[in-house]
Amino acid sequence: MTAGRAWLRYFWRPVPDATSHYGLVRHAFLGNSADAGPSATSACEGVFALASPSEFDWIHAPTCADCNEALKNAKGP
Repeated sequence: MTAGRAWLRYFWRPVPDATSHYGLVRHAFLGNSADAGPSATSACEGVFALASPSEFDWIHAPTCADCNEALKNAKGP
């Protein structure tokens, strides 16, 4: 995540990611999901296509540890 970037509002979304055995990973994205375009840059600085995930995808897609760390670091102590 870019230093100094204010991640005041973000959303999580399962997106296609080849690093997962399931094929999807939940990544964090800056902004509001309602305003998101067809793709976005995640907190871990990957660019991913945004689609409408199923409830099954939300349950089975693992959370991106790098996005989680980036958001924790952006929040500060």
